[in-house]
Amino acid sequence: MDHSVLKERLIQAAFNLFPFDVQSALLDDGAFTQRWGIDTIGILTIGPDGPSFDRSQLYQGIRGAIRDVGSAIEIEDSDGLVWQLLTRPQGDGIEFLLSGGEKHYYLRDHSALADDVAVRVGWLEKAASEVFLDRENSRGWLTRMQQSALSDNDFSELMVDIRLSPRSFILTLQNDMGTMRMEPARLVPHDFRYYERLVGKLEQSTTFADYIETGAKVCVESLQFYKGWQSFVFSLLMCSAGSIAGCIKIDRLNHSELVQAYEWIAKHGDPISRIGAVEVALAHLDVVPVLAPFIELIVEALLSDDPEDDGGGFAILSSMVVMTASELARKRILGDVPPFYFRQAAIAHASLMIRAISEAGIDVASVTQWARTTGFGLIYFLQGLVDLRREPRWLPDYVSAEQLRFEFIGRITNAVHLNEDKIKVDSLSKLLLGPNSKLMQATQWPFPLLPGPMEGAIAAKRPYPDEWLVEVKAALAADRLEAKAFAGLVNCALLFDMEEAMASMAADALRRVRFSLESTEDKDKNFDLVVGLATLAAVTRSRNLADALRVFTRVMRRRKRLAGDLNEELRIVLTTAASFKDPEEWARFSGEWITEIVFETSDKNAAKAFLPKLRRLVKIEPMLAKHCARADAALDAFTH
Repeated sequence: MDHSVLKERLIQAAFNLFPFDVQSALLDDGAFTQRWGIDTIGILTIGPDGPSFDRSQLYQGIRGAIRDVGSAIEIEDSDGLVWQLLTRPQGDGIEFLLSGGEKHYYLRDHSALADDVAVRVGWLEKAASEVFLDRENSRGWLTRMQQSALSDNDFSELMVDIRLSPRSFILTLQNDMGTMRMEPARLVPHDFRYYERLVGKLEQSTTFADYIETGAKVCVESLQFYKGWQSFVFSLLMCSAGSIAGCIKIDRLNHSELVQAYEWIAKHGDPISRIGAVEVALAHLDVVPVLAPFIELIVEALLSDDPEDDGGGFAILSSMVVMTASELARKRILGDVPPFYFRQAAIAHASLMIRAISEAGIDVASVTQWARTTGFGLIYFLQGLVDLRREPRWLPDYVSAEQLRFEFIGRITNAVHLNEDKIKVDSLSKLLLGPNSKLMQATQWPFPLLPGPMEGAIAAKRPYPDEWLVEVKAALAADRLEAKAFAGLVNCALLFDMEEAMASMAADALRRVRFSLESTEDKDKNFDLVVGLATLAAVTRSRNLADALRVFTRVMRRRKRLAGDLNEELRIVLTTAASFKDPEEWARFSGEWITEIVFETSDKNAAKAFLPKLRRLVKIEPMLAKHCARADAALDAFTH
């Protein structure tokens, strides 16, 4: 066989292994098709049931119609029917009308294909402003358009860039929301570039603080280049942490635009945008006092939002984050990014979808219930447990609607503390200031103090009180060791800057009593204790406590002091394993412990239910494959 023919067939075979959406993206990539010598004959279809055209012929016809505005250009479709393409001026652009018999289609403005540099540059400026095209891409396309007219591939690549703009996505979503099927593959974009444009690029950042400087700030500045209040409210999608809200300025907006922005946020804004809007407003309240009533309105709504109400903001935010994160993890769309960036992308996109749902007038409760019953939770939860290795301070449970509400209360409290001297309006003071304020009455210690989604790798700045440490040491030294002796450590593991020595102190106490505690008849409380100790081991990176916990859990399991639930013990395993930061050590520790619990199970139904979860876990983190192979084989043999 000829070498070139063999090469062509091998390339085609390899290409066919990719999913359809990946194939489409690759075919739109001129560098890819040129590199591998792939010839493409593009077929474009107008509308859901409209005519199809050879891309080259259609674009050539469009170029002719632009050159001769007002004259009809004939274009033949794939079925041999001849259509008339007519252009005519409309405002600062061109209207494109495609007619064939009694059928008429209005095409989007294709003036980027114009021969005249002024026409195509004018189109770019308008299009970039409409979809808030990021400045790097906008400048790149401007340079290319000034140098020469766009080829067919250039134009297709430009359309991909436009389509990957988050604002373009939400505009399309709003139009389709009432008729489209609700499914993750349609709701969650599968292109990494989309998320870079939504929340900024990660670049080489390995910490959240670095990402703010190199990614979030750059993205905010790119949005703020565009005039109008819409770009301001779009930047609020990134406000998963108060430090990002601090990057957003309002000095480019006049009084009318600010009022319009905050009116829209109060009516259609998602919870993330609302908390960000409150933080921004409080920081500028001394120079823009007109924002005081909006702060009051938004905070009142957040405080009165019942997290158990499926129609509430916190409930749908929780469900949309879980759904988005699950799809991102299932398809590995973001690759191996740090967990904080993964969560930032998931939360921002979930917030964008909530906006589309609100503006489309869709029943919020029905969407929340749909998301809850479609099985997304397992993938989200497993990914969250795997992520503990790199960011052990943010547990996947913290995405619950209830904890999100407490997180917001904590953020509002922090913003009030930083800007207390700017709060002059009496009604706002009564709402936010003092122990009897509605804000303080809604606070329930310690939940607002728990780490936020961007703080999984950031140690608490609060030192553990010396007097508490004295009490803990005394309790752990008692002759008859009870579970409550560990309370001072496990209840504070995520609230204070805990040292490894404290975790080792707990490990030594367990070994001293040969892993036998008093008063451990309540299996639920025993599980809570073990998970609490596992969290302590994780945040202090204590291998000493991790090794002790594996023995302690084995003793509790064999004495029937734990429920024997494989899912519960998997959570204990992966939480404890976060003590090991090194990937290989983490994978070995996790795999060996999972193998142990699998070999000790005698419930065939439980084993059958656990096997697909184990395989899903291995897909999420392939490093586990070789260490969980025996467990997989044992479960497979046991259940057949």
